[in-house]
Amino acid sequence: MSHWSHPVAGFWAGEDLSFVEQMVIRSYLEQGCDFTLYLGHSVGGIPEGTPVREATEILPRPGFLSPEPTRKQLAVWSDLFRIRLLQSQQVIWADLDAYCVRPYDLPSDHGFGHNGTGGILSGVLALPQDSAALRWMSDFLDQDEIAPPWSDPAWVERRRKQGTLGVADLPWGDTGPRMLAHALRISGEDRFALPPEVFYPLLPNTLQRLWRPGGSDAFIRPETLSVHIFGYTKRVLATHWQGLPPPGSWLARMAERHGIDPRAAPATGLPLPPR
Repeated sequence: MSHWSHPVAGFWAGEDLSFVEQMVIRSYLEQGCDFTLYLGHSVGGIPEGTPVREATEILPRPGFLSPEPTRKQLAVWSDLFRIRLLQSQQVIWADLDAYCVRPYDLPSDHGFGHNGTGGILSGVLALPQDSAALRWMSDFLDQDEIAPPWSDPAWVERRRKQGTLGVADLPWGDTGPRMLAHALRISGEDRFALPPEVFYPLLPNTLQRLWRPGGSDAFIRPETLSVHIFGYTKRVLATHWQGLPPPGSWLARMAERHGIDPRAAPATGLPLPPR
C-alpha cells in the first residue's frame, strides 16, 4: 500500500471555502495525510478536523494588498507564500483545487508535473529546500524591480519607465507557473517533471469531464495521484449551474463521497462571457 512520502500544505486567503475546496481538503485528510491549511485570514467552511495555522508564521502579509484584495493580488500572495513555505519546510504544496486520488508517495524531494504542451504547473509542487530553482525564484521575487527574463525587453523597459515592475504588477502567471518553469529549466531540475496524467489528467480542453452529467472516471489512470479542478471549473459552475455540480457528474459524486453538500457552499467565480 502506498504511503505519504511528505506532509502536504495548502494556503487560502480568499472568501469562505466552497464545496470544491472542502472536498479537496477532505480528499487528503481521509487518506491519512499530514495536511496543514495556512490561512491569510479567518474564513468559513473549513472541514472539521482540518489542522490550521496562520500564514504569517511563514510570510508576513504583503504590502501590496489592497483593503479588499483583488483575485490577482491573492494569486501573487499565494505564489510568494508557496516559495517561502518550500524554503522553510520539506513539504508538498497543493492548491486547494488539486483533488487527491491516492497518497503522494514521491521517490524523491522533487514533485511536479508537465502540462502536456511544454510547460510545468505549480498546482502540486515539491522541491528540496536546497533546490537551485527554489533559490533562483526566491532571489527573483526579492527584487524591487522584477524584469522577467522571458518577457520582451521592450515591454520590460516600458514598464520600468512607468514604475510598474513590482511583484504585483507582473502579468498573471509570471510569479507562478511561468517563473517555475523557467527556474526549473535553468537549474536542470525540469528533468524531474512527471507526465501530465500523474497530477493533471485533465487540462483546460478536457475539463468538461468533471461537470458532464454521467461522466465516467476513465480519465483516472493507475499512475494518477491528483485531479486538478482548475479555477475555470468554478466559473463554469457559477455561470451555468448556480455554483452546483450537475447531478451525476464526477464533481457531484466526489462531493457525495466526502459527505459534502454543495448547496451549503456553492462554487463562485467570475461569470463566463456569453458565447
